[in-house]
Amino acid sequence: MIESITDSFVKKVTRSLKRGKQVHRRLPDGGLLYIDRPLPFLLLFRHPAGQPDHATADFLKAYAAYIISHEERTEELRPLVQGIARTMADTFGAFMIIELMAAPADTSGVPLFKVLGPEEQLPTTTQTIQRELQSIKLPGILTSVEIVSNAPLLQEPHCLMPEEDLKKSGILMLGLQLKPIYKNAATGKIYPLLLRTLRARVANALKKTVFDFMSVQTTHHPVHFQALGRQSVNRVVWRIDRQLTSISDQFRFLLLVTPVNNNEAWAEFRKAKYKKPPTFHYRLMPIDADQLKRKLYNIPIEKVDDPTLGFLFRDKRHELDKMLTMLSDRNTPDFLYSSMQLYGTVDDQLLKVAEGILAAIPEPTRSEEIDIIPVPEFVAQAERELAFLREQYPALDSGVDVRDDIVGLIVSKGRLNVGTDAKIPRHRAEALIQHEVGTHILTYFNGKAQPLQQLYVGSPGYEELQEGLAVLSEWLVGGLDQDRMRILAARVVAVHHLTKGCSFTDNFCRLRDEYRFDDETAWNVAMRVHRGGGLTKDAVYLRGLVHLLSYLKEGNELEPLLIGKIRQDYIPIVQELIYRNVLRPMPIKPRYLLDPLLKPKLEQLKAGISVFNLL
Repeated sequence: MIESITDSFVKKVTRSLKRGKQVHRRLPDGGLLYIDRPLPFLLLFRHPAGQPDHATADFLKAYAAYIISHEERTEELRPLVQGIARTMADTFGAFMIIELMAAPADTSGVPLFKVLGPEEQLPTTTQTIQRELQSIKLPGILTSVEIVSNAPLLQEPHCLMPEEDLKKSGILMLGLQLKPIYKNAATGKIYPLLLRTLRARVANALKKTVFDFMSVQTTHHPVHFQALGRQSVNRVVWRIDRQLTSISDQFRFLLLVTPVNNNEAWAEFRKAKYKKPPTFHYRLMPIDADQLKRKLYNIPIEKVDDPTLGFLFRDKRHELDKMLTMLSDRNTPDFLYSSMQLYGTVDDQLLKVAEGILAAIPEPTRSEEIDIIPVPEFVAQAERELAFLREQYPALDSGVDVRDDIVGLIVSKGRLNVGTDAKIPRHRAEALIQHEVGTHILTYFNGKAQPLQQLYVGSPGYEELQEGLAVLSEWLVGGLDQDRMRILAARVVAVHHLTKGCSFTDNFCRLRDEYRFDDETAWNVAMRVHRGGGLTKDAVYLRGLVHLLSYLKEGNELEPLLIGKIRQDYIPIVQELIYRNVLRPMPIKPRYLLDPLLKPKLEQLKAGISVFNLL
């Protein structure tokens, strides 16, 4: 930290900016100068004399160029602000300064936002900031915006740059006064959730304002307002990302809630004439959930000052907390309640779709024996698909494991696990390979190619989009048959009845007698839904497919969804991080996006089709 801002310090800063370098320096009394890269704007905050206001100062940390200082330091701050503004105005043709401040303690009658702008100059920029602030909605709080003159910013003792100098250099000076609703007026205590929400929304409003100014007034034309965010990421972000991943890597959730005695339980259930619920056994628990939770909440996520990354980490912590609770409650009634929070339930609309599918395809007709592909042959086919992906991304370190302790197919930690007794119809083999390898393994390694590990570990709720993509890939390669659609619909119906208190035997009998599934299929659906104590995850396959088809019908692209294990509403977050160069383009594409013969099907999706069209 420096004791005072000297001419020599100002020269060093402007020299660095002229060379295109980042500037990150401590200022006197705990102040901070941070410029991620040369940009034609600067945000500024001065702590009121004798009353440090760290809550309002924190608003600036979402931006790529800012100064936090003190009112008492105004005299020595002037040459620094002027040096930065003139240097950047010379580089970009114009420059913008926005000073943030909190309204005084007695805030009765004060609008939520007061914009201090030039009375005649640049009305479009003032209109933009007014419109963007007005669009901020907070529960129970009236959003009011008032536009006043910026004269107070240009008068002593606060003036940092005389009006004449601003005009000569093409510099716009704006002020934004916030009503400090995020603070208890009597005690000064902060409301952290309100502060966090307001901070993120004000950040977007100001970035859009700066983007508008830059597009018209400067030579710098970013592709999107989110590209104005910080590109360099603090070391604390990578450390927290690693810590969350380390906790996530300590357990394989799906394997831990899947029975290891499926065949024996099925034999026992048949022997009891389907009257007595089966007894499931599970793998021994390799973790102490309470200890892991302690570690989880010791991770200092509050130190992440980037709102986007902070949201991403808090969201992940919430999901890991729920998963650890479920593992603690495995094989008890409480397991189901956490599952409903984590994976959701079945709403009326989804139930209607599922029942519609089961009505449209009453039951399979078997005119001939199904051709089952031998497990070794299926493994060889899966290995060939992995080799195809590895050609695009040599770091793809995956393989296929044949195991006797799982049923069917499971991808875990980027590897495909195949049950020794897996019965895979030959006509479904390619579809299942695109489901497991071309979607689950592909997104795992696309996520792993990113600096942010959350993209391969999986964002909270990623399963819905993942399974929607995986089922859609089956249709694209021509392997989504009617039997498969019936099973996806049956899972939804079984989850619905599970959440209404239905027992294993009742769910099994309903699938067999009412929906005409054979005994073994009804068993598999019921086992998956009732495992662990009641797992509602199996409703996400059909729900994910319905939501994905709707998303594509709106004109959105399929490819960005494959960058990692994300959920649909994370797309704007991922896009922002790509604009900011925090994330990289994805290295691997699935076969169905590269095959010209499948282009008509992709066009069909854009035109808009429903689940029933897939039949």
